[in-house]
Amino acid sequence: MRNRFRKGFTLIELLVVIAIIGVLIALLLPAVQSAREAARRAQCTNNLKQVALAMHNYHDTFGSLAPGRKGCCWGTWQLFILPQIEQISAYNAFNFDGNNVNGPDGSHRYFGAVNRTVANLDISAYLCPSDSGSNPANPITATVNGMRFECKYRNYVINMGNTTVSQLNMPAFGINFGGAPFYDMGSPNIDIAPQYYPGRTTRKVVGFSSIKDGLSNTLLVSEAIIANGRDLRGFTQWGDAVGFNGFLTPNSRSPDVIDDFWCNRQPPNPPCTPVTSELDKTFAARSYHPGGVNAAMADGSVKFVKDTINVFVWRSLSTTNGGEVISADQF
Repeated sequence: MRNRFRKGFTLIELLVVIAIIGVLIALLLPAVQSAREAARRAQCTNNLKQVALAMHNYHDTFGSLAPGRKGCCWGTWQLFILPQIEQISAYNAFNFDGNNVNGPDGSHRYFGAVNRTVANLDISAYLCPSDSGSNPANPITATVNGMRFECKYRNYVINMGNTTVSQLNMPAFGINFGGAPFYDMGSPNIDIAPQYYPGRTTRKVVGFSSIKDGLSNTLLVSEAIIANGRDLRGFTQWGDAVGFNGFLTPNSRSPDVIDDFWCNRQPPNPPCTPVTSELDKTFAARSYHPGGVNAAMADGSVKFVKDTINVFVWRSLSTTNGGEVISADQF
């Protein structure tokens, strides 16, 4: 009688095959993740390009860039350029009558009854796919007349200059405010601290002709990380969080300075420290892209700026009238 042998793997052979497959997966996974991040970064770059072009279209229409913010709570640049990103219906749905000097208050804030539709709106052009917080689990919530609704967070922030949120000189650091593409059209900061604003006011808009440092050498828009929990970083419907300041380099390990109540120090949130006065808040440009942030320049180009950029170069790019000389190979 002939012996019949069944062909197959031995246990050792099977274990070897499994080990080889495991090694191949371990080698391929970082490459796959890198390819996915490259695609996400490309989408983020495209979003910033859209925003920059929208701002140029706004400038063509009105002769200036959009206002950066209208006080704390009555509208930011992201609302003013909605028609330029094909969101005219959302723009028409927002009521801009409220401000912090006179006029309606609560009902006309970003969470007010007349504006809650736009406050709840997801706008893909304002969200970076590299940030998992793009669909935040903890958006700002408000309850009005027993009804609960949300105000959405977003990723893109404007250049508010080289110093602080209130665009102050920083004599302790030897830094003077060198101008910015965007200002607050509603907060009379000039009345709060006139000693820091000799002969000028922050309540204005800026045209390209006023950017003396050159459009290709001036930052327009960059990125912010959407923070988790009780933290307002990334809540760009709030005036203070609408922009970044060049005082800190991209993804700086130094903390953002923010109101203590809205500073959540729990990882993975970026570092933060409580403000020591109402006038020295500052926010860095931040992203989840390895090694840097995307940034749109005032000429409409989009660049990837490395975390290792020299702080003086970064601050120079954050001014509009600083008069600094910057070489193209420095950023």
